[in-house]
Amino acid sequence: MGSKEFRSDIVWFNSFIITVLCVFAIILLHFEALDIFFTFGVFCIFLLVAVLAYMFGLQRGLLISISVTFFYGSYLIYAVMIGKTMMTVDPLYVAWLFLIPLISVLEAKLGESIASNSALAKDIEAIEELVTLDGATGFYNNQGFFKKLDEEFWRAKRYNEVFTLLLLQIANFDEIQMAYCNVGAGRILIAVDKNIDQQMRGTDINGVLVDNTLGILMPGTDAAGADTVVEKMHLFLTVVAVDFEDGQKNIKVKPSIGAAAFKESDIDVIEVYERAKTELTYDRG
Repeated sequence: MGSKEFRSDIVWFNSFIITVLCVFAIILLHFEALDIFFTFGVFCIFLLVAVLAYMFGLQRGLLISISVTFFYGSYLIYAVMIGKTMMTVDPLYVAWLFLIPLISVLEAKLGESIASNSALAKDIEAIEELVTLDGATGFYNNQGFFKKLDEEFWRAKRYNEVFTLLLLQIANFDEIQMAYCNVGAGRILIAVDKNIDQQMRGTDINGVLVDNTLGILMPGTDAAGADTVVEKMHLFLTVVAVDFEDGQKNIKVKPSIGAAAFKESDIDVIEVYERAKTELTYDRG
C-alpha cells in the first residue's frame, strides 16, 4: 500500500487553526479583565493581516504585519507612558505583537502551498493528457481512446443519443511488414492514420489501439451512417501515398473495418467493442 502524498497546505492550515484557537482561549481566560471593544478591534486587525498575507504572499504579508505591529506597539507605548490611558499592560496586549507577525507567516505559507498544489494539479492533468496521446500520430492511444469511448457510451445512455465505433486493421499488414520492414510498415500506418483524419469530421475521435488497430469514435452516427462511412473508407484507403527516405510511394493496402452502433440494450462499452471486433474479423478487406 503506497504512502499518501504529503500536503504542506494541510500543515499550514492546521497551524493557522491552532493559532486562532490559542488566541480565543487567551481572550476567554482574560475576558472580564479586558477592554472588550479594544480586544475585538485588535482581533479584527489580526484576521485582516491573515487575509492580506494569504492573498499577497510572504514578503508583502510580513511587510504588512510588521507595519501593523509597529503602529500597534507605538500605540501601547503612547498609552502607557504618555497618554496614561493604560496603567498596566495586559499580557494579551503584548502577545498581539508576536501573534500578528506569526499569523502573517502561517497564512502566507498556506496561500503559497495551495497555489503550488493547484499548479501541480494542472501540470499532472497536462501530463496525463499527453500520456493518453500517441506520439507518432497525435491520436489517442489505447488508454485515452477507451476513456473517450466510455464517456461517450454513458452520455448516449443518459441522453438517448447514438454513436458508432469503427475498428480498422490493414489486412495485408504482414505482407507490408515483410516488404518494407518495421520502420516502413510504421510509416504506412501513419499515412493511413493521416488519410483517415482528413476524411473524418471534427467531432470524430481517432485512436491508435493495440495490435496495429485503429479506432474511430463517431458521435451522432447511427448504423446506417456507419455503413456509408465504411464504404467510403474502403475506397479512399485502397492506395495510400507514403513518404519514404527515397521519396513518396503509393502503397496498396487492404483495410478491414468493423463497425458497431450503440444500442440502448448495451450494458457497457465492452459490448459495443466486442461487436465491432467481431465485424472486423469478418471483413478481411
